Amino acid sequence: MKYKHIYSAIHNFGHSFTSLMNYVDDDYVIDELDKIHAEGHDIEVDWLTGQFKPATLITPRIQKSIGYWRDSLKKHMASQSVELSALSYLKFHWPARERKYMQAFDDRGKEYKIYVNETK
Repeated sequence: MKYKHIYSAIHNFGHSFTSLMNYVDDDYVIDELDKIHAEGHDIEVDWLTGQFKPATLITPRIQKSIGYWRDSLKKHMASQSVELSALSYLKFHWPARERKYMQAFDDRGKEYKIYVNETK
């Protein structure tokens, strides 16, 4: 387990989730997330549980995408020498009128926060 790789592992995962690689059922998932965000809603995906917020706005495409990405999460982390079991918290956040980011806490209580697919 390499704790120093957590930043890059969560960045790469979040970047892929919010990129045009995330294409499900003939459309880009980021377009649906962007519509929800544009309406002024905070968006959150808990990668450890698969929970999406706001739950009332989840679409079948978003739900299916979260399932796909969760299925590959352990393998993704392992490919970067990070044990998923060492993370007690792993979420994607996109607050209303703010930038999107990934956030994690490891089993030692250290926080990791990194912005994804954003320009300053």
